[in-house]
Amino acid sequence: MPLVPERPGHNDRSPDRSARLPMTLHRRRFLELGAAATTVALGGCLGFGDGEPPYTEWVPKQDGGIRVGYLDFSIASEAENGDELLPLILPAEATGGSRQVLTGVSGFDDIDDPLLTWPLEVGGGLVAGGFLAVAVSGLGYLVDPERPDRGIEELFTTDAVAVGRGEIDLDEATETLRSGAEGIVGGVPFEETGAIEDFTLYETSGDGELDGVTAISEQAVLVADTREQIRRVVETAGGDRTRAIEDGTTFEWLVEAAGDGHLAGGWVGPVDLETVYFGDPAERPVDELLRSDDDVLGSVTFDADDSEVTAELAARRPLTDSAAEQFESRLGSASEDRSISIEDEQVTATGTYSEGVLDFELTSPDRTTTTRPDPSEPVDPPEAVAQAVPADAFEFDPEAEKDRVKVGITKDLNVEKVAFEAVVSGYEASTTTPQADMYMYLYVDPDGDTVTVTVTVDGTSGVVARREFPE
Repeated sequence: MPLVPERPGHNDRSPDRSARLPMTLHRRRFLELGAAATTVALGGCLGFGDGEPPYTEWVPKQDGGIRVGYLDFSIASEAENGDELLPLILPAEATGGSRQVLTGVSGFDDIDDPLLTWPLEVGGGLVAGGFLAVAVSGLGYLVDPERPDRGIEELFTTDAVAVGRGEIDLDEATETLRSGAEGIVGGVPFEETGAIEDFTLYETSGDGELDGVTAISEQAVLVADTREQIRRVVETAGGDRTRAIEDGTTFEWLVEAAGDGHLAGGWVGPVDLETVYFGDPAERPVDELLRSDDDVLGSVTFDADDSEVTAELAARRPLTDSAAEQFESRLGSASEDRSISIEDEQVTATGTYSEGVLDFELTSPDRTTTTRPDPSEPVDPPEAVAQAVPADAFEFDPEAEKDRVKVGITKDLNVEKVAFEAVVSGYEASTTTPQADMYMYLYVDPDGDTVTVTVTVDGTSGVVARREFPE
């Protein structure tokens, strides 16, 4: 399994196309990784008008278990200063862009208001998984928030399928797939294996490096585990299958009540979150209020001109007096203006938040206060960590011309977590399943940086390796 960045900088780097991983990589796993690794994703302005949100055209009707995440990139051309909302907390892959740009969200961890935090966390996580699924094919360059009018303009997931809609240069995308151009797991060539309607299908040669299917047309890119998943979504968008948005369905009610936003996410329950959020169950976006068995959808709308965020949420679940009181007291508790309706088994809420509550303006990381570890200070992890990690468990391969360091794991490790950090640039990555031959690119500050590797064993953490760059 590849290592996946938890909090990268802006999308301005791509891994070496010559690098390979020897294990099978499943597309569904990338959807899971994105959901687990991403906390907040900000972006795009979407004016739906009187119609349905465009992502609903691709969601097939089924009995429960529907998950959707959606993000639009068009705000850069639709609102003054709208480009300040587009840098995403997503795994770095797309080319171009300013490497110093990050989206700062101050005070988010201190906000106990699920009306705002729930759609940010769920929508952002699902969209991040969709991005990873696209990027693993080497097509991550199609996602460039600074150029939303080129490539993928809307990115969303419907269960195990990632969909990127926009204007796709078929010649470039085809050459990228066939040549095995750079992707987040290294260069893996694809070959054409068929077609579904207007989409051409591509799969790897079957040598075990990467499974799954990538489908491209002039209007969209789709990635999934199987052809049947691709077919179901394509036929739904083409009108040959029933859509989940059909009259009278729970999904239709959710979308009408709270799905008309710039970033959206949620599900029609019951859903199995173990297939989406791996790791500690306590970190999944559910509690006694919003559960995996419930039907819930949330969205946020960004007003770049007025520095305001509007959040909407709809939920359908059995309501006890205690649950109703919690909804009443918690939804919109941090907003300046809210409305909430609780009736029978349905809850809807809307709230408006100023930048005083949530600062979503563009920021540049302040490295003037960053304290770099003293390189002369010895690495001295706790005994439990030192015993679990051999001295030569990690190797560092700097690539100065690309301002990055390839950090590889040389041995299987029986530990809880391995975390990597470039201290000055702020680039981070981690894995809870460290194996030999796994690697990660960390992008470092060209003026000097320190890369650290921290291992956690039975709740105890310690730095086990540290390198200065340039060396």
